[in-house]
Order: sequence, then C-alpha cells, then structure tokens
Amino acid sequence: MKNLSMLTKSVIVALSIAGVGAAAIAAPMVNTKAVTSSMASSSEAVSAMQSKVSLTQAMAIAKQNTKGDVVKAQFDYDDDHANKNGAVTGEYEVELVADGTAYEVKIDANTGKVLKTKQETLDKKDLAEYSAMKQAKVTLTSAMQTAAQSLNSKVIAAEFELEKGQALYDLEVVKSNQIYKVSIDANTGKVLSSQVDVEDDD
Repeated sequence: MKNLSMLTKSVIVALSIAGVGAAAIAAPMVNTKAVTSSMASSSEAVSAMQSKVSLTQAMAIAKQNTKGDVVKAQFDYDDDHANKNGAVTGEYEVELVADGTAYEVKIDANTGKVLKTKQETLDKKDLAEYSAMKQAKVTLTSAMQTAAQSLNSKVIAAEFELEKGQALYDLEVVKSNQIYKVSIDANTGKVLSSQVDVEDDD
C-alpha cells in the first residue's frame, strides 16, 4: 500500500508540473491579441501627440480649402506607411457638408498640406444627421473643448451622430499615450461616457 501511495503521489506531482507548464505556455498565447492591440493603440496615441498640426488646425485648413460645415474630423494613423526617414506619419481626414454634398479633405498631420480632396452626394441618412447637427445646441468645436478639458487631453477625432434618436458627439482623446472615447450630449453638452478605447481585433 505504501508503494502504491508513493506511486500515486508521484503521478499527482507529475500532473501538477505538467499543468503548470501548460498554463505557462498557454498564458502568452491568450494575451497576444490584447498586447498587440494595446501596442497599436499606444503607437497611434504617440503619433497623434507628436503631430505638429492639431485637429482644430486641420479643421481650419479644410475649411479654407473647401467651404462647408465640419461634421467629422479624425487623426488617421497607419504604421504600414512611413516617410523617407522611416518615421511613421499620420494625416487628418476632415469631412465637410455644403449644399447636400460631402467633401473629404486629407491633410498631412505634420506639414498641414492638403493631400487629397474628394466629394460625394449625401444619402437620406446623412442628410438627416446633418440637419440634426444644425439644430443641436452644442457645436462640434464646443464638444471638442469639453472633451479635452474633461480629461486634460488632446482631441484626435470628433463626429456628430444620431444614436437611437439621440444627438451625440463621439470623440477620441489622447492622454498618457492612451486613447479614450468620450460621448457628449449634443444638446446639453453633458459628458455621457468616457472610457479607454479597446480596439476590436475581429
């Protein structure tokens, strides 16, 4: 019985070691997506913070280039593309609306140069959103200021949206190399939510 007990004990110890080994091997595999997503988000945040042109300045440049009301503006980061020195560069995409037409202006985030402009006719949904934005009591610029002040951060994206009939401004801000998503009521100016942006890897 004593030998059997010793054998059983050895088997249990062996299984325990194997279990720990499997857990140690499995752990990094489980966290790989989260780490990759976190690194990508951090890289975008750093790139946005280092850009010489702010979102507000990009919006002003876009309005000089194309007349209309800004309905959306965002910093666009692509780590697959770099300049001649190997540094990753970003750009701003600013969307304006005038006379039922949407204009998208792309601007270099470091030089302020207009890279590209394109236009398209608004559909019924876009026209409804634009109409709601024009009636909103809070402006896009004001919402950007509120978002920046709420987290003492830099705004890198702002957009008006109608969600289930509610007029909102969805914004992204950068603080401490992290991107936060902020939602603001377009009629009261109240911050409805503020949380760290978690990228969807699917």
